[in-house]
Amino acid sequence: MRRLLSLCVVLAVGAGCAHKDMGSKSSKAGEAGEGSEIKDISSFRLSDPEGPKVVDQELDVIPTEVNPLVEKWITYFQGRGREHMERYLGRSSRYEKLMKKVLRDNGLPEDLFYIALIESGFSSQATSHAAAVGYWQFIRGTGKRYGLEINPFVDERRDPVFATQAAAEYFKGLYSVFGSWYLAMASYNVGENRVKREVMNHYTRDFWELARKNRLPKETINYVPKFIAAKLIAKDPAKYGFEDIDYLPPIEFDHITVKQPVNMRQMADKLNLNYEDFKALNPKFKGEVAILKGSELILRIPPGTNEAALIAANEAAVTDVRFIADSGDTQSYKIRKGENLKTIARKYRTSVAYLRDLNDLPRKTHLKVGMTIYVPDRRPLRDRSERKDNSTMTAKAKPAPSKSVETAVADMAGGRFYVVQNGDSLFSIAQKYSTSVSELQRANNFKRKSKLKLGMKIKIPTGADSSSAREVAKNKVHVVKKGDNLSDIAAKYNVTLAQLKQKNKIRNPASLIVGARIVIPPAEEN
Repeated sequence: MRRLLSLCVVLAVGAGCAHKDMGSKSSKAGEAGEGSEIKDISSFRLSDPEGPKVVDQELDVIPTEVNPLVEKWITYFQGRGREHMERYLGRSSRYEKLMKKVLRDNGLPEDLFYIALIESGFSSQATSHAAAVGYWQFIRGTGKRYGLEINPFVDERRDPVFATQAAAEYFKGLYSVFGSWYLAMASYNVGENRVKREVMNHYTRDFWELARKNRLPKETINYVPKFIAAKLIAKDPAKYGFEDIDYLPPIEFDHITVKQPVNMRQMADKLNLNYEDFKALNPKFKGEVAILKGSELILRIPPGTNEAALIAANEAAVTDVRFIADSGDTQSYKIRKGENLKTIARKYRTSVAYLRDLNDLPRKTHLKVGMTIYVPDRRPLRDRSERKDNSTMTAKAKPAPSKSVETAVADMAGGRFYVVQNGDSLFSIAQKYSTSVSELQRANNFKRKSKLKLGMKIKIPTGADSSSAREVAKNKVHVVKKGDNLSDIAAKYNVTLAQLKQKNKIRNPASLIVGARIVIPPAEEN
């Protein structure tokens, strides 16, 4: 009892240092990380020697307790969630060495790497309904408190190095408060002040006891066992029936430093690199233009290309810095009289949270007539203006026509063709079918500067995985009618909202438009 009372005193003192807990990751433990500058890694090679392991053995080990809750998640990943786990495992190899190095360099257990697996599936573009972004799913406030740069040009939550550094700082603070990795993980999910209250009210640091008493939200109760299940599977995939995973090659890079902003699309062209591949090395930049931080710009480049990259960067330098969105991303929009974020979000089939995040707008910001903000680009690709060097996207938006899912997969039953959809790129198509951009270019006789057009048929290389497309082709399809919403559609077909969003890759349920076709998961998935 004396030990528990001492714990409560420590937690009470720690609670005074934490920012206000809004029931999400907006709060943080202690003051570690606030205002500090995030460390970068100048280069990363697989051949680099590993740094020293954590000296503190207690800190180095995350327990692996297997119980019915963990077994439930293992069963889920082996069954209904198998497609997701296979995809996440395939991506994990790209970031495992890099992220584990960052965690190790920060004196933390490497196994925290698997938090990113359950948070984002290792997708830099992952965005939650609460506008949490990137590999580690930071909301804007927490990201900025831990030194991440977030503005209309840059979002370091999407960067594997910077975001992992910030997550490391956050976990250091959480562990220092609770002395328990399970409680630190629960706090990462729901906010440390909520966990502190339950620990103090129930005189326990046992996460499982709090879970048995239902003292935490259901999502948080499942968060730790989900992590353990994912870790067990990722460490020994074959043991759990995951064989023949198509792992992505690990990321490697050097860097260059220049003194002027750079158009990365032009730079990639001059280096004879695929733009999407080059951008994947520098995912923190929201559009084509990479801007200075202070007086310099650091760009990651393929290993061994330093000299050529410096020449290309100088030739691709820009003097008039303007935002140039990637294809299918955003466009500029001028505020009209009577408009607010809610009406604009409805007009562009998005959420207020997304607009605030995209434009770096604090909650109390008032829009002014004539003010320019960025909104999702909903125009068909064929109606978009041709890109010109250093030009902005045109302001006038035309609604994108709904595209039949059956049309997109009709010629894919034999695994041969894909019909280009709004926002597609060779990089996204290559990821979908577990192939490479170069293989797609060879199969379709594309030149380096060839552009995709809406409705174009893309030949999928022999051996590429088109099983997901064949699956979509045989599913039921619901055509959205006026007044429909995703929850009603889910109820009508006796599926969950999460299954419907997952099947159709819908991030924002408010983005439905009349005439859109929603694929209904088959009965065996429910």
